[in-house]
Amino acid sequence: MISTRNSAKAIIIKEQKILLLKKQYEDGLVIYTLPGGTQETGESLEQAVIREAYEEVAAHVSVIDLVNIYEHRRPSRKETNVIKHKVEFAFLCRLEGEYKPAMGTHPDPHQVAVEWIDMHALADLPLYPAKLSEILATFVQPSRKIYLGNVI
Repeated sequence: MISTRNSAKAIIIKEQKILLLKKQYEDGLVIYTLPGGTQETGESLEQAVIREAYEEVAAHVSVIDLVNIYEHRRPSRKETNVIKHKVEFAFLCRLEGEYKPAMGTHPDPHQVAVEWIDMHALADLPLYPAKLSEILATFVQPSRKIYLGNVI
């Protein structure tokens, strides 16, 4: 069975650093990913990314632009017969006011930290999806594509 969901992701950049979540799983796996999550029923994608940024990283943001759409699939960690298919909408966001990295009001269950990461260090991190550094590089190109297809 395939479970599909839309996810709104926040790209928050300040002084050549990007704000990422650090997650750690029971098996010791550590990954970094963009803040954001599932769009709720009746909610626009813009509303979802604003809500998720606050819930996960305690950041008040405004949306500047939709910069990428990409898809990926992975087996569910909890349900062995389920493949999770995510369609992620990545929005460039602006911080509203001063900000210091902090856990939000409803962090991801595996979230252990919120960190500013130098954009040049992305290729050396365990990112999820794995092609996240390539995805982030595409949105600064003058003739960028918004829909990037299946990235995994």
